[in-house]
Amino acid sequence: MPYVDLVSGDDYASIWYDTNAPNGNVGGFDPAKPTVVMLHPLFLDSSWLYPQMDDHRLNSQFNVIVFDTRSTGRSIARPTGKFDLWVTAADLALCFYHLRLPAAHIFAPELNAYAALRFAVLFPELVLSLTLCNVPAQTEIRSVFEALEELCQLWAFSEDLESFEYSCKEVLDFFAQDAHPDLQDDLVAYWEVHYPPFRRTYVITNVNLLMNRTPLTPVELARITCPVFIIQAESSQTHPVVYAEQISQHLANVPGGSASIFPVKASQGYLSLMSASIVNQVFMKFLVRQPPARSDPLRLEGPLVDRMRTALSALGTVRNDPSIADRDPLSPLSFSCASAEIVRSQEETRTTYEKGQRTAFSPLGLDGRPLRKFSERKDHWLDGGADGFSYSSANNFRKKATKQKPPRRREELEPSIVLPPSEPVSEELQQVSRLRRATINPSAVDKQVIKGTMAKVVSTSQGVPSLPRLLR
Repeated sequence: MPYVDLVSGDDYASIWYDTNAPNGNVGGFDPAKPTVVMLHPLFLDSSWLYPQMDDHRLNSQFNVIVFDTRSTGRSIARPTGKFDLWVTAADLALCFYHLRLPAAHIFAPELNAYAALRFAVLFPELVLSLTLCNVPAQTEIRSVFEALEELCQLWAFSEDLESFEYSCKEVLDFFAQDAHPDLQDDLVAYWEVHYPPFRRTYVITNVNLLMNRTPLTPVELARITCPVFIIQAESSQTHPVVYAEQISQHLANVPGGSASIFPVKASQGYLSLMSASIVNQVFMKFLVRQPPARSDPLRLEGPLVDRMRTALSALGTVRNDPSIADRDPLSPLSFSCASAEIVRSQEETRTTYEKGQRTAFSPLGLDGRPLRKFSERKDHWLDGGADGFSYSSANNFRKKATKQKPPRRREELEPSIVLPPSEPVSEELQQVSRLRRATINPSAVDKQVIKGTMAKVVSTSQGVPSLPRLLR
């Protein structure tokens, strides 16, 4: 199995990767071709990069390697409250050095775009170019932030299949509403297998990474000197193009003075998955304009510990914290920039979500597969209409069949999600949200306490008429 083990005194992570080489390893790379490193979309893993991995244009001209982050897919890691996007960047760097990967073109969608930017800040010699797909705001916009906070609780603590499928439907509305029903079935089936309530600590780990992220400063973005290309959905409400333009303006030292932005006529969040053809096409056109490069194995001029210590020093400089340079250079957690309050909150939240996890609801059958397809569910009164209200289908109660009208387009049946305009959340709102996530206790239910012997209670209740009878 292709894993990279990252072991240090305070951390352990085993990072899964896959390649387009015949045997799925780095040893099969063609040294005459450039290398492309890909990170996966939000709430998914590297297997969902198949539209890029299966594209002949990329396969024939590039060595391609994809990684799971430490909290997704087949990767395994010791739980920690220090996990943030800087740690993801350090994980990727150590994978580069252990696999002896050459400098590569980086492709990163959604949240992992900020991990790729951090990687380029600390390890510029390993990056030939950056391609960011559907960049979100530096901190989540408030309407999405509040919706995901509520949705996380429903997802993690669902007690029946309908509730869990409803939470999946809400995620689809945010990221893949326009997807084909077969693709939606595959997405929900993946979430049922990998992020069910009985694995809710994985859910909260990724939600914490998403909602506790901190913005990159203009000083940090100015350290990026490689070509940067941004592919952005033109009308996405969860990934507004205005925030991609803000990032581009702060990339003052890239060739051309700013990043190039290519708008795609789309509104979905999973742009690399649902608009893969156009994304791959413009990505290829960007790559062929870059100088030619080879994939000869990387050779370090000195020990790995020295290079990682240099990266820690650079991180301490941009974060105005000289103590960072004194940390263990071989530990990815040393690159964490999470504050003590965030670390404590993430550890407390994980402990809270871990209670009762093993006995939580499972949407899977005895064979470990989903009980049904998402498209096979019946209409539910929780599904809202275009006006924001929920209606029960009257067709289920009609006695006589009526002449059916021709089916309408899907866009008419399920209108696009409409979010109120809002700004990115502040640090204060993030802190309040962390307190709510750390103190949630869905298992607590108000129970009537009955004192006395059971015989006395029964005899008393038999002599008193019930409330419904009194109201007749």
